[in-house]
Amino acid sequence: MFISCDHKTRAWDTLDTAENLMCSRPDSALAILSTIDKGGLGDDEEKARYALLMSMALDKNYIDTTSFDVLQPAIDYYLHKGSADERLRTLYYQGRIFLNRSDFDMAMQTFLKANDLKNRCKDTLTYANMLVAQSILNFFSYQLEDYVSNNLTAAYLYERLNNDSYRQSSLIKALDGSIALGNRQLSDSILSVVDSLSVIVPESCEERALVRQTYSIAFEPKDIIASMLDTIPDYALISDASKLNIANGYLKLKQYKKADSVLMRIDPNSETGESFRYLQIRPVILEANGKYKEALAAYSTYVDAIDKEDAKIFYQKTKVAQELHELKVNHIYSLQQKDKQIWLGLCVVLVLIIIIGIIYYQLRLGKKNRIISEQEQSRLQLENENLQKQNSVLELEKYNAQLECEKQNLAAENMRLKISQLELESEHLKELLSAAELSKPILDSIQERIGILNGLLAAKISDNQTYSKPYDKWINQITEDRKSFMDSTRLAFRASHPALMKYLDDHGLTEAELNYVCLYAIGLRGKEIGEYIQLKRHYHTSTDIRKKLGLNEDDTNLGLHIRNLMKKL
Repeated sequence: MFISCDHKTRAWDTLDTAENLMCSRPDSALAILSTIDKGGLGDDEEKARYALLMSMALDKNYIDTTSFDVLQPAIDYYLHKGSADERLRTLYYQGRIFLNRSDFDMAMQTFLKANDLKNRCKDTLTYANMLVAQSILNFFSYQLEDYVSNNLTAAYLYERLNNDSYRQSSLIKALDGSIALGNRQLSDSILSVVDSLSVIVPESCEERALVRQTYSIAFEPKDIIASMLDTIPDYALISDASKLNIANGYLKLKQYKKADSVLMRIDPNSETGESFRYLQIRPVILEANGKYKEALAAYSTYVDAIDKEDAKIFYQKTKVAQELHELKVNHIYSLQQKDKQIWLGLCVVLVLIIIIGIIYYQLRLGKKNRIISEQEQSRLQLENENLQKQNSVLELEKYNAQLECEKQNLAAENMRLKISQLELESEHLKELLSAAELSKPILDSIQERIGILNGLLAAKISDNQTYSKPYDKWINQITEDRKSFMDSTRLAFRASHPALMKYLDDHGLTEAELNYVCLYAIGLRGKEIGEYIQLKRHYHTSTDIRKKLGLNEDDTNLGLHIRNLMKKL
């Protein structure tokens, strides 16, 4: 809402272009600005910027104006809302217009206001130009010390900006002022810099020649002054400023008539005739020539001019100081109003904070009670869940007890089956011993197994582990001598399952492979066999046996196949 009434037009970009060209090509900047339709400009800021840039372009193209028609929008806007640099530029060009209108009082007041911004502005070039313009007023108002000081400061700023031409011009003005003050030490130091710049900036040769002439007449010995004056051929060909120097030179040589003759050639109404130096030297020359009445009148004119300028200066400084005081008072009043608004805002904020604190406390209290209630409900719910869990645990323990009973019953039934199997195997082995004529190794192996089986049967039936000691010894022997056990098992199977062994022999199984197959026959699995025999070729042996028995990789398990053959054969 605040910015909806303000807007920038396309001219804003054109103003950017003109500002970028202002220093390097001021003629092009003026041409670009002349193409902008002032009636189509947007908000006050855009109008103010156009007015300031157009004033700058006119000044840089040496087009002097005595009207504020162009600059007025910038004065109305920037002097109240502009930055320090924008206010400085506006005041500088406002002062230049006052100078063009010969309104020296207003020009000085404007430059004094601009000088008050020196610690806040960043536009060094404009500030240096303002000091030079102000020094012109200092010269006409006989403030030679301020005249020298302003030009030396401007020269220093121009040096920082690498602008040698402007720097030399300011140094020449400062040198002229220091000569008028009779300060030779300062004049010598400035003159050395001016001479060093003569090669870099040769176009100021006339100004340098004039100020060097002034320096020679002011500080050189009389013989040098006399020889220099003798070289002047025709007074009509030299400027009034040079004539004033020559008159001063003849005055120093005490050639009073020549001094008066040269001084009479200067128009009293010209710029030189109204200068401080002319008014100062004229009564001295008139008095030296015995023209006491005219000398008194000239001296009175000089004193009146000095007093008048001093009064103007005092008035200007007083007025500027008063305006600055009023600005400071207004600023202090504005700050007080802002302080009141800030304190009022702080009080409102404090009241709001208290209200918010009370509301927050009530919300926290309600939240705390709600949390306590929720925690109590959660506690009761947890207790209920714990009771349910305890019931579930009791039910699980009851179920586990039932499973344990069933497990023991199954174990007992399994034990009966194992005893039955052991009895059958024992009877079968005994029948083999009595019915067949077997070789002694086979008979020994069978006899050994019958003894172990009898021990196991006795241990299971009587629940006495003493009968199982031969069995334990046999187990240890098996663990220590794998090959002996596997050979014994193969021999036992040749006696107990001759058809199976014949089947395996017919398929070309080697003795080691028969030992391997017998381990499957007694109920071991492939993984268990691998852990027992501890051979790296365990899986290769299994693959070779499967190939000899005609089994593919996707066919039944080898152990299951061997046990099925035992049942069939």
